Amino acid sequence: MPYPHSFFWPSLTGRNFLVVVTIAGLSLVSGCRNENSPSDIFTDNSIKTSIPESSLLINPKKPDQNETEKVAEIPDDNRHVPVEPGISYQNLAPAYPSYPDGQETEFKLALNVPPSGPGQLHKPADAAERKQRKAEIMNKARFSGNEMSRWMPLLENPHPGPEETFYILFATSGVSFGGAEDIVEQYTSYNSSTVKAGFRIPILYLRTTRGRLHDWEFDPDFNPSIQCGNRRIADDSLNDVIRFATEKRLPVLFTLNGGIWADAACDVPDWDINDQLEKNPLNCQWNEHDRVMPDHYSKTLPGSLDSPELSRGLTLNVYAAEVRRYKKRNLQAAGRALLDFFRDNPDLFVGVSLDPDVYNNPFVADRQWYDYNPHTIRQFREWLRSSGPYDGKTADGTPDLTNYRKKRPLSLLEVNQLAGKNWKKWNEVQPPRVFPRYPRPYWKDPWVREWELFRRHLVDLHYDELSQWLAETGIPASRIFSSQGFSGHSDKLMPFAVRLDSPVKNFDSGGMSMEGAKPDQGHLGAILYGPSAVNAIRMEGNNSLFATFRRFDENWAVTEYNTSDFRSPADLANLANGYRSFRDLFNYGARFVSPMAWNGSNGIYAGQKGFAAYTAIRNTPLEDAIRDFMVSHANLPRHSRYWGFGMPAHRDADGWKALEGSQILWEGDTALLVPVSGKAVLSAHLESQIDPRYHNRLVLGLQHPDEIMAITVEVADSANKSYVRLATAEGSSLVHDTLGIHLPLVWGGNIQPETMRITIQFHAGVEKSRLHYISLHPSSIQPDRKLQ
Repeated sequence: MPYPHSFFWPSLTGRNFLVVVTIAGLSLVSGCRNENSPSDIFTDNSIKTSIPESSLLINPKKPDQNETEKVAEIPDDNRHVPVEPGISYQNLAPAYPSYPDGQETEFKLALNVPPSGPGQLHKPADAAERKQRKAEIMNKARFSGNEMSRWMPLLENPHPGPEETFYILFATSGVSFGGAEDIVEQYTSYNSSTVKAGFRIPILYLRTTRGRLHDWEFDPDFNPSIQCGNRRIADDSLNDVIRFATEKRLPVLFTLNGGIWADAACDVPDWDINDQLEKNPLNCQWNEHDRVMPDHYSKTLPGSLDSPELSRGLTLNVYAAEVRRYKKRNLQAAGRALLDFFRDNPDLFVGVSLDPDVYNNPFVADRQWYDYNPHTIRQFREWLRSSGPYDGKTADGTPDLTNYRKKRPLSLLEVNQLAGKNWKKWNEVQPPRVFPRYPRPYWKDPWVREWELFRRHLVDLHYDELSQWLAETGIPASRIFSSQGFSGHSDKLMPFAVRLDSPVKNFDSGGMSMEGAKPDQGHLGAILYGPSAVNAIRMEGNNSLFATFRRFDENWAVTEYNTSDFRSPADLANLANGYRSFRDLFNYGARFVSPMAWNGSNGIYAGQKGFAAYTAIRNTPLEDAIRDFMVSHANLPRHSRYWGFGMPAHRDADGWKALEGSQILWEGDTALLVPVSGKAVLSAHLESQIDPRYHNRLVLGLQHPDEIMAITVEVADSANKSYVRLATAEGSSLVHDTLGIHLPLVWGGNIQPETMRITIQFHAGVEKSRLHYISLHPSSIQPDRKLQ
């Protein structure tokens, strides 16, 4: 990853000063505290849609030189309220009657800047940039002080633990050089019992070693200042990251990377055993012409590094004894070091993601095909006939692969029939090396199919072995994740393979499949960019991408992510994509998501040369969506489901439709339910979002529950498409509290819910009703009171 461009202001020492902040047109100017004041400072360049616990997160400017009077100001109202430093100002509405929802608005000045010591603040946008953003800011900001605690009454366990917490883990690097600074300061106030911010760091376990003289043993104290050319060999050492996470009490995901990206920065065989191993062609992947390409062959590919060296990759076959020995040894050394951290800080150790982007193709897709290493071809022959390691014969240090045997082994005669050849001996058998599109497309060739299934098996086996090696150190499987890329394709290309035995595709998949990315001793980890990140790509079947993830692994996670597309690096994804992406990530049960990148491009520089939107998180619409999500979902258990009908500046029906003449309309940012003849019907196709094991309560966030006569909740069974009633309530049986109307759901039989339908009967005369949210809960806690 690239390093951040840090901006430092002069040390603020031995003097009083002012910090001016602007949020949604509200300017607050604060004087200094005395020398004994707390030294908490929340700094942020983007604008919040919700502020937790009435705390105002602020945008710093340069200290005022004149130490002038302290005021609060809303620019479009021309009213001023004196502000004393450190004092909470709640209910400013009387001074600002024109402010939206002013009576419910609370503000608190939460700026305590230390009077001494260095000040490290991110450079704010210049005046022109602030002016440009002001119009959209004024329209979308709305603050409510009690949103963070909204769901606390339904939270049965106030300390649910890491596996029941949804994490937002900002990808970064260079912790020792400031690469993770400000995450704590900017996001701690957004943390809740069930939604927390943290960070993700790559640890290059084949690169951060003790060097050639010590047989490239993994070094947890590797010095990241060591350089190759004008780049650091690696950005982080494992123990530096552990110290930082412990000191800051910041949850962390470690990407233990010994894959294609781990040595992409530069070639340093004296330190990196990967670079050393690649000198021997038998350790590498070969193309169909029996060539091993130089590392820089595809240096123009987009990525988090300039000119990455990605065209020479280590082979995945089980006969590459040296490759397997070093990978297992160093991965397990890193795992043992992490085990101590996990035992001491189970609440901080989110887990480990393994080598990202595992393919039988070192990023030269559709130009060359891989892997034709002689030992890979040997393993292909053994896989076809279920011999050698597939028959339990583990010569040459190979693993026992009997669990990976073909369901029906092939004879040499059958192989010749599939390939259209006349091979006399098994050692003559060769995989296909020509992939024509006309007249007979290669994806319809049965011999190509055998080769493609084998390549998928190699990727599957590699993730299985990586997870097994790591689990042997004591790291629990629940904290181990793969890290495979899942991209959408143009309409001319087929969707990627979901199963190991899916049909062959009309592009080089490199052996990737969703099933093969689920490790034996761990969980499915996905790399998602652009349309994939917003659950909007074509799939093999009728299920969406996220629904398919959940069907394979209900504890899946997203190990690398941005709603912007790496194929369009100049284009920032909009707010709608950020909102919908996080809504679906949560509702389809993801464990965590790791946005790229805290030290990547900054959104204030969008449109400038060198800006890469797919590495931008700070000061972007996606960051606005993240902060809104952390507030709206605060203290919601991970297995809950929530549809909030958008956020300030973005209206969204969240997949719900009004039926039988009723309507969903909008008043400002609030959804209005408009009945017909006193009745409104809401319906949503929710795929695998609904789960009878967890969801035994529905909360309907209607602003005026006393307008309701009766409610019925039904689901359509995916098996027979008929509706099954889960709840019905009317009159005195309608239960509500400040959250809304609570409906206990009773599941009967073996229901596989797919569509939910809610029928609401209103009292006479009700023309519209505000609907703030619909939520499903795994809660047995009773609401506070009943409707009278």
